[in-house]
Amino acid sequence: MKIAEHKPGRKSNEVYQGLKKQIMLAELPAGQQLVELEVAKTMNCSQSTVREALMRLQEDGLIVRQGYRGTVVSSVSVAEGQESLDIRARIESRAAKLSIANFNAQRIAALSELVRQMELAAEQEDEYGLFELDQEFHRAVYEAANLPAMMPILERCSLCSHRFKITQSSTRRTLQETALRHWSIIEALKSGDAVELERVLFHHVASVIGEVDAVEQAPAPVLRMSASMESIFYRIQKEDAHLPNPMLIPWAQAQLNFHQTAARWNRVDEQQFRIAYFSVPCPARQMAAVRLARKEGGRSGTLLYLHGGGWVFGSIQTHLGAMARLAGLTGLTVVGIDYGLAPQAPFPAGLNDAIWAWHWLKAGAQTGGLEGPWLVSGDSSGANLALSMMLDLRHAGASLPDAALLFYGVYSANHQTASHQLCGGGEFGLSTEKMAWYRQHYLSGQRQDPADPRVSPVLASLEGLPPIFLNAAGLDCLRDDSVLLAQRLSAAGVPHQFKVVDGVTHGFMQMSSELPEALAAFQDAAAFVATVLPVSSSFIPTT
Repeated sequence: MKIAEHKPGRKSNEVYQGLKKQIMLAELPAGQQLVELEVAKTMNCSQSTVREALMRLQEDGLIVRQGYRGTVVSSVSVAEGQESLDIRARIESRAAKLSIANFNAQRIAALSELVRQMELAAEQEDEYGLFELDQEFHRAVYEAANLPAMMPILERCSLCSHRFKITQSSTRRTLQETALRHWSIIEALKSGDAVELERVLFHHVASVIGEVDAVEQAPAPVLRMSASMESIFYRIQKEDAHLPNPMLIPWAQAQLNFHQTAARWNRVDEQQFRIAYFSVPCPARQMAAVRLARKEGGRSGTLLYLHGGGWVFGSIQTHLGAMARLAGLTGLTVVGIDYGLAPQAPFPAGLNDAIWAWHWLKAGAQTGGLEGPWLVSGDSSGANLALSMMLDLRHAGASLPDAALLFYGVYSANHQTASHQLCGGGEFGLSTEKMAWYRQHYLSGQRQDPADPRVSPVLASLEGLPPIFLNAAGLDCLRDDSVLLAQRLSAAGVPHQFKVVDGVTHGFMQMSSELPEALAAFQDAAAFVATVLPVSSSFIPTT
């Protein structure tokens, strides 16, 4: 027996669409009571018509019908908005990956036309119209997977997350940005690369809201330097007072100044370490590299270290002291590389160099017997590259590091976090203005999307990553990048250890020869390595 499909009447659909729009735009706020008779009178229809519309709104999760207590507009919290995004991102991106063969030229052309309509809605400042077109776009993408039983889940998750974005989120894109970011999905579809489509679509959905709302609820740092940090900080300010602003001089001179100021932290005792310089043959050039190992009492294992410097400055020389400290405390052989720097080598050149070096080193060619376990580490922008590298390795199905050590990294392009507001003026060194300048250089190539998860890896799916140690400096505009990353790692079930080091500034671990907090941070990282990769009781760390 065929059961006749029930379709809502024209008036019922009109009532449904009208109420839905008012709820999505918070014209009917959370908790607002909806009385059928009053709605029927306002919309000039019967009570049964209103009841039919309310049943559809209940299926959408936009209202709660409470029997004798009446019907009210449902609430939507930060957690609900974010969780709905996570669910939708996983389902939608995987479904698209499996169904990429179904996206023929006709389907892609229809999706492209929807994006053009979104751009027009954005120009007309029609936020709700843009939202409806966005829904239609993603519905069309998912329909290609032919998984209709999942569609109601996606619809409800999408309404929840978009409703939070429209009515509550403090991290709002412009309407134009919202429309334009759909073109990256079109390009991924045209490429025919299923893995790339999954990556792009996941990041697109997962970053609908932006994820700083939870971070801004984190406790504010104590805006006071420790006595040891204060002594070093003001001494450096005095020593470097003659140097010009690096943002206002030619790159070569700024890089030279960066090297000269870093030299004070990079005196390595060659009696303790074997230091060897070599080259990694990249496709377009020879990449300088260095390896450091304890002369006595080391252990098996290799750690690839990616230096900081805002993707613009730095080298294996500017971070030689940090690498030696890691080699001494962990017993591992530490290898550093001179990956390509912006603006001469903008994103993704430096990241691709790191991935190339990782594969080349593990292959064992001309490296003097490097062996596993294999770890990766980095500070600041180097921590960004280390995390992004792991995500790329995971997407490619390649073997991941056994563990990672990430120090006060930059993981997001968002400058509206509490730590940027509190510490971004430059009074503690690194400023929000300088971070924007660094990122401008890093994204000066053809691929310029700051929300790309290879640029802002906290926006990516983090499932399946190895154990991670991460820390943050308390007096750092990037502090909340690490707070958010720790939250995302917890949600993804990734084993990790996180610590905020209060009273110190960005880059503090460079100062481990003089700053007690810096040495303690390296010791914390080494202790983490010991728990992940146990060693015999005969291993004695050196400082």
